[in-house]
Amino acid sequence: MTNISIRFLVAFGLVIFFVACSNDDSSNSKDENATSIGTTNSQDISMKVYDPCEMLTSKDIQEIFPEASIKITTHDTKPANPLGMRRCFWEASEDDMKFVQLTISSDSESEAMKVDEQFENNRKYIQNVKSVSGVGDGAYYGGSGLKAGAGLHVLVKNKGVLLGVQVGLGFGNKDEQKHLNIEKSIAEKVIQKL
Repeated sequence: MTNISIRFLVAFGLVIFFVACSNDDSSNSKDENATSIGTTNSQDISMKVYDPCEMLTSKDIQEIFPEASIKITTHDTKPANPLGMRRCFWEASEDDMKFVQLTISSDSESEAMKVDEQFENNRKYIQNVKSVSGVGDGAYYGGSGLKAGAGLHVLVKNKGVLLGVQVGLGFGNKDEQKHLNIEKSIAEKVIQKL
């Protein structure tokens, strides 16, 4: 195995581990100092830190699930892994897998590799990956569900950010195009706030 392959497998394994551990109590508390901390100097934009729970409102989630009672069950106030990834998980149904998850990895918090490297490396290992145009500087879709690599992955180079957007539209809903359309809409809202 090459050094890059080993680095990717370690990094990808960490992402999967932390996504699987999304109910960690330490990530549920909100830290007032963690929201959109950054500098005002445009040359230091890559040093900006983004709180994913601040990038979408409950109203944004309610538009997807109008009948649901929305609650945040995971809120990373610090990076969840060495890739600089923070997560926010909005639950719309406890028993029907209706949810929105937004992850934001940033160059400013990554200890392992830059987000453009993460974007390219992760893409190589996702089965049936589909390129997506019209959002960010590059995007691909890894399918619906909770499998490794699922959801929409969007690179925003000038912000030093990699977005991951996953929605669950309920058990049995395998409408890939509907999942992708909603995830793309969410990504566009987030990009406007970066």
